[in-house]
Amino acid sequence: MEEPRIIYETLKGERVNDVHWWRVKQAMITCELPLNKSGFELFIALKKTSPRYFSQYHKVKRQITKQLEPSIGEGITGSQFIKLLEQLNIHPNQSTISRWFKSCGGFKSKAFYNKTVLIPICALALIYKSKTQNNSLAKVS
Repeated sequence: MEEPRIIYETLKGERVNDVHWWRVKQAMITCELPLNKSGFELFIALKKTSPRYFSQYHKVKRQITKQLEPSIGEGITGSQFIKLLEQLNIHPNQSTISRWFKSCGGFKSKAFYNKTVLIPICALALIYKSKTQNNSLAKVS
């Protein structure tokens, strides 16, 4: 057995079949995530946060590592997160923000969110931004 598969199955808490493992490994390679514990934790968090769009992570990864991670540090409050979104010119509805934070107990402006929770949510915000820009461009054309 491969060591990365053991790490993934341990984090997942269950044994996975060969087809599932092959798909996970391909998705990790596409998203340019390392096949180690931190890479799998991020992959699982992305998949929980956004099952439909987690595969788009590779499109926004560079922006997250260069711009957002330094701004986030070890974590920020909810109100600081909203300000960060405004700086990135991302203006989602309150219900969209609540949906993004659903997996971590909901959004509160005074609550502190650590880096591991915020990175997948930032990825969703950037994917959201690209989708809304594409939709608005399609409506204009």
